[in-house]
Amino acid sequence: TINIPAPGPSVRAGQIVSQMTLAEKIQELHGIQDANDYRTVPGVPRLGIPALNITNGPAGVSNGGPNHQGAATALPAPIALAATWDISLATLYGNIIGVEAKDLANGFVEGPDINIARVPQNGRNFEAFGEDPYLVSQMAVNQVAGIQSQGVIAEVKHYAGNNQETNRATINAVIDERTLREIYLPAFEAAVKQGGMGAVMCAYNQVNGAYSCENDVLLNRILKIEWGFDGFVTSDFGAVHSTVASAAAG
Repeated sequence: TINIPAPGPSVRAGQIVSQMTLAEKIQELHGIQDANDYRTVPGVPRLGIPALNITNGPAGVSNGGPNHQGAATALPAPIALAATWDISLATLYGNIIGVEAKDLANGFVEGPDINIARVPQNGRNFEAFGEDPYLVSQMAVNQVAGIQSQGVIAEVKHYAGNNQETNRATINAVIDERTLREIYLPAFEAAVKQGGMGAVMCAYNQVNGAYSCENDVLLNRILKIEWGFDGFVTSDFGAVHSTVASAAAG
């Protein structure tokens, strides 16, 4: 008997994409929101592609859609988790999110938030892991591992330099190379190289003059080429400002 190995994920994905129509490919680039669906990427039934249900998740499973949300554990704020310096707790935290996301029919979690705490009055500092790049990195790696051990995709956010809510949709974060590499990017790099995360969320803000979701330096040159990220990038809700430029930037 000759055992022929099954094709890997990349081969199988290529085989499916080759059978998709242009309309189906475009459909899969969008989340939908209507009376029946919210935070859902529609499936392609004829090819056996299921809908991808999404839930928010920095501090527990929350804010899915009508058919994929429900009661879930209100976990301690991620900043409190980081204060323990305990990576085993980060893994457990991720496990709980992954299990409950799956129980509520979600295959994708928008979290963890790994933006560095830099602006004290930022209202979302609580949902990330503080100001130390190494601590944030290791909390992220282990929480991602916990989530994805349950067969659910983890998405780290918000890439990159999204460190305040004030004017976040328009602000241009001007960050020199050393500061970018030493402060703002280490946790994202660790989540790719150590955590094997499945997805990245590009942020609302600009970084060095280009919106994050059409930022060739961040998305192509650093994330995909330099770090070897082979997952996918989604935007924060209204963070895409273009079609061609965003697609070309990754």
